[in-house]
Amino acid sequence: MPVFILLFFSLWLLPAQADNSHVPAVSEEAAAQALQATVIDPYLELHTGPGRGYPVIYVVEKGASIGIVSRRTSWYLVVDKQGNSGWVKRENLARTLVDTGVPVVLPETRHSDFLQHRVRLGFTLGWQESAEQVAAMAGFRLSRHIGIEAEIGQLFSATTNGQQYSASLILEPTDRWAVTPFVSLGYGRQELELKSKLPGNRPLEDNFRSIGAGVNWYIGFNFVLRGEYRTLDIFSDNQTVSNDLWRLGFSSFF
Repeated sequence: MPVFILLFFSLWLLPAQADNSHVPAVSEEAAAQALQATVIDPYLELHTGPGRGYPVIYVVEKGASIGIVSRRTSWYLVVDKQGNSGWVKRENLARTLVDTGVPVVLPETRHSDFLQHRVRLGFTLGWQESAEQVAAMAGFRLSRHIGIEAEIGQLFSATTNGQQYSASLILEPTDRWAVTPFVSLGYGRQELELKSKLPGNRPLEDNFRSIGAGVNWYIGFNFVLRGEYRTLDIFSDNQTVSNDLWRLGFSSFF
């Protein structure tokens, strides 16, 4: 299972390896709704992606009008009157003006913006039956509403300690509400060690499948509060044991 984590962290690096020739697309509707501003510095450089490693594709000159469309961390997607679009660092947008002649107030990340990011990292705390659970996770979004997650967890109880490894498919069907619901379907393995050293006790290594539901609540900047319930069907000694898992945590998107 640790291989899954290595895979996800490798995928995290994909944005830096993106096709630098790609020009970010901005729809006419998005351009019309964008916050309008005027460049007062000698020029404003537009990059192909939200990072310094992406090349400059356009330069907007002093006095030109631009529309600020969206934000990704500290980078903003802007478009000029000719339809040229690109990403600009927040500091470089600080010296722009709105129509009233005052400095522009840059829009903050919106609730639904995290669904547009490909990578999410987080942790959770919870309870699986009588055991406490702590888990770290890495997620990669395959499309706007479908993603995959890998996680490593640790279990603590009065009688056992152990680890869990799992991979899950995550479906987030909508971003229209104050919170975004999701459902999950996963498969994994847990390895438990009994604390008592009685003769015949041996480590327990069992596979499990899980199904669950929860909500993500955007709380500001790049952070999301996550609440979740899962039921785990654990395949142990030719029988299936069901466990309830409740947990709460945070995640950050990139």
